[in-house]
Amino acid sequence: MWQGMKSVMVFDPKDNQKETDRKWREWMENKSSVGDKYVPTVAETRKYLNEPENR
Repeated sequence: MWQGMKSVMVFDPKDNQKETDRKWREWMENKSSVGDKYVPTVAETRKYLNEPENR
């Protein structure tokens, strides 16, 4: 399930350039941060939703 996991950095459009740069540096230093989440693929989601116990 974790194979092919991607990381995503979300920028707040309200942040100024200095704050964006700070967040980017922090993310680059801690790529495996607690905030990283696994996002299932479409096929995994469909399989999960089609299982009777998950309806």
